[in-house]
Amino acid sequence: MSTAGRHFVHLLVIGLALLGPPGAPTPLVSPARGESTRGRYACPMHPDVRADHPGERCPECGMELVAAGEQAAPTGVPPEEGFARAPIRLDRTQQQAIGVTYGEVERRSLEQVIRTVGRFDYDERKLAEVTLKGEGYIGDLFVDYTGKPVRKGDPLFTIYSPDLVTAQEEYLLAHETLGRLGGSNVPGALDSARSLLRASRERLRLWDLTEQQVRALEESRKPELYQTIYSPISGVVIEKMAFKGHRTEPGMPLYKIADLSTIWVYADIYEYELPFVQVGQEAHITLPYYPADDWTARLTYLYPSIDPKTRTAKVRFELSNSGKHQLLPEMYGNVELHVPAGERLTVPETAVLDSGRRQVVFVASGDGQLVPRDVKLGSRFHDYVEVLEGLSPGERVVTSGNFLVDSESKLQAAESMMGMMGAIGMGDWKMESAKPMEMGGQASEAAPPETPPGPPGATGQGQEKRVGDLLVAVSAAAEPVKIGENLIRVRVRNASGAPVTGAAVSFSYTMDMPGMTIEQSGAQDRSDGIYEGRARFTMGGPWGLVVQIERPGKAPVREKFTVRVSG
Repeated sequence: MSTAGRHFVHLLVIGLALLGPPGAPTPLVSPARGESTRGRYACPMHPDVRADHPGERCPECGMELVAAGEQAAPTGVPPEEGFARAPIRLDRTQQQAIGVTYGEVERRSLEQVIRTVGRFDYDERKLAEVTLKGEGYIGDLFVDYTGKPVRKGDPLFTIYSPDLVTAQEEYLLAHETLGRLGGSNVPGALDSARSLLRASRERLRLWDLTEQQVRALEESRKPELYQTIYSPISGVVIEKMAFKGHRTEPGMPLYKIADLSTIWVYADIYEYELPFVQVGQEAHITLPYYPADDWTARLTYLYPSIDPKTRTAKVRFELSNSGKHQLLPEMYGNVELHVPAGERLTVPETAVLDSGRRQVVFVASGDGQLVPRDVKLGSRFHDYVEVLEGLSPGERVVTSGNFLVDSESKLQAAESMMGMMGAIGMGDWKMESAKPMEMGGQASEAAPPETPPGPPGATGQGQEKRVGDLLVAVSAAAEPVKIGENLIRVRVRNASGAPVTGAAVSFSYTMDMPGMTIEQSGAQDRSDGIYEGRARFTMGGPWGLVVQIERPGKAPVREKFTVRVSG
């Protein structure tokens, strides 16, 4: 072999070593400068390398160029996490066998639906408390139990107060003095009498006597030992501290009355939903025990702080409760906010393979060819995701069977790389870093030596991957993993190594071969960032296992692992 050839082989070995174990980012290979970017044929690994004639090979990797199609979009996805993706071609029978279906990229009018639970409470503006300004003794009770409805002006109780009797006598004396001085010629005497009468009358008013009671006092010319206290508002008595013969002190609460014509509804909104929420919006409220009814509430206040534990903000709605007063404080109801989002370019949510760091869809380019393509996503809606970059209206994308299609794409890319190695005399070289993880045993040969030991009780650490801001490790409770039911452990830590608790962890698994269904399983939180769930493997060999982690206030993250099952 010439010196230039040996140098090329050495560089290729170094490049393959940089691919690292599964989970390590793979550096991108830039296309050769000066190569044509226009042509009918392109390299599957380096789509910018084009040619006008078939049979030519890529100067970067040596692969034979294939038909590029008419679209100008890239024909492949750069390597990610140790795996490259390549376009694949499936005939109709193969697509039916793995359940491939398609959706269309299109512009549509969308709305963001925010669902939460509301707690009903009293309208604080319509609460009244009945107190007295002085001490006294309660006589008769007209409202004698909690929960009794009252109207404004209804009598509540009578009160005997020596101070109130004295105030009545002073008023009568002032009234009598004014009558006597009506014809007086003494300068200032009449004005003083009138001023004294006004002050005495104002004192009675401050004692909560009504105008009718003052007029009755003027007519009778005799103080009333027991004065009646009336309800200040219409509503329902929600607290009663008054009893017959009870001695009262100034400021002592005797009744608390609530007007239930309006109800306040408190709800919690996740912080990532706050951009869609503003004062004045209307929400639909339903109660499971009134299935035929629904109510419309208006958002009146958004609290200026976030709960650090739940990452939610509290909002308040105002709800009319006139009529039968069906709605009562401390009830719970379902709250829905429908926020129009306008027309946006969208793709079905099931079409996106989201690893947490990048998002990929498979585009159907004709003749059964499926091309992986990087996309940049925007807001997520009920069944659709906004597409900011990477797709054009009218393109068809894979919406089911993506897991198997993605596995086949990565396998195709790996086979192409091995073929290139054989072409340059390295066919007997083994890619040890691409070995599947041995579940329940020690970490794979390519795992970092500094990986900490597994949780107590686990038989092995398995392989740990960085997924967004998390470190996720998968292991088995017993080794080796055998056909049948197995306990799978998922350990979740943050970037600093601290356990992540309170997350919703689940995983799906399938054998990467046509006709196999995808099974789902939930994982229970076992504390210290450990989550356990059961998986049932029906045959030996490598199984693909995708872990999904959901945390409040953050987008879900997913990562794929490989489980090798022994027979």
